[in-house]
Amino acid sequence: MLGVIALASWGAAPQRRLRRARGWRVAGVFATAVPAGTFLANLVPWWLFGHPAAWLYGLAVAWALVIGAGALAGPWRRDPLGPFGVICLLTLVVLGIDVMTGSRLQMETPFGLSVLEAGRFYGIGNEALGIYGVTALLAAAWLALAALRRSAGSRRSAVLAVAVVGVFAVFASGWPGFGGKVGGTIAMVPCFGLLALAVAGIRLNWRLVLIVAVSGLALFAVFALVSYFTPATGKSDIGSFAGSALHGHAGAVLLRKINSNIGSLSVNALSPLSPVVVVVSGLMLWRPSWFRLKTVPLAYAAQPMLRAVMGVLWLMLVLGWLADDSGVIVPATALPIVLPLGIAILAAFSGRDEQARYVNSAVAGSSGSKPADQPA
Repeated sequence: MLGVIALASWGAAPQRRLRRARGWRVAGVFATAVPAGTFLANLVPWWLFGHPAAWLYGLAVAWALVIGAGALAGPWRRDPLGPFGVICLLTLVVLGIDVMTGSRLQMETPFGLSVLEAGRFYGIGNEALGIYGVTALLAAAWLALAALRRSAGSRRSAVLAVAVVGVFAVFASGWPGFGGKVGGTIAMVPCFGLLALAVAGIRLNWRLVLIVAVSGLALFAVFALVSYFTPATGKSDIGSFAGSALHGHAGAVLLRKINSNIGSLSVNALSPLSPVVVVVSGLMLWRPSWFRLKTVPLAYAAQPMLRAVMGVLWLMLVLGWLADDSGVIVPATALPIVLPLGIAILAAFSGRDEQARYVNSAVAGSSGSKPADQPA
């Protein structure tokens, strides 16, 4: 879809770049709405109908269209990040509440839990971990940027917004009585920490980097000990791991998870391509000049905070890959959503900057009347 839009508006002229940015923004909005649509499809008992697969995917598409249209039509539509932030916040709330109430919306959905594979029957599944973390981080970033605009530069409310979203996301997925998700806790906590530091305007040093790096492991250890010593929280795999560690039997569990992580690279013929895409995407965000990219620098110039936001989204998928026993499946499952999301966000910000420069140059070059090719 993104390729078709690029071909239809091919060219370096300002009008074509604006048309391309607008098309990518709309396509990215509807792509981002797909996961929430698949989970909300379980509000209808599609498994009881004839042709259940058709009902599942039909309901998912219908929900995605409704969510996407609402995001593009709401009062936040003039904010380049607004439609994406609203959809990500909705996805986070849907998944978070679902995890706290038994994960019923995830059962047998494309990004949810499978009763046939029987990997787990509660919490955030491996296929949804990347999507859950990315949507939580982007929702927090959107609320933080909105708070910065409202408070005229005061960063306290923006940091508070990141903290509130982070606590909800991590607690829902990691608390033993809800999700008990090890990889999610280890991956999300450092990313939220880095995002909060960026919003607060604090420059990183090696001490802060070290604290952030171990923060996810530290919180996981707390959750594991709570699960082990407090039966009221419910039995979970992290409590079992804490017991194994306290009795000196954690080595076998860790070895099994490491082997499972490495083995995920050979699940199918496309699995080895996922690390390549992740690495190349990271380099494009970090050094866009190496790839002669124009959209990324324009977006960073329009919103400097966007560099940190895109960085933590990328880091979430990498840490989820390394921390979860499903390994590369975490970014691989999220890439079909995260790539359009990232491209659309960068295009939205770069399009706003491009439009401002184009309109100013057009007005400056006119003699009092609007040029014929100037967009309304």
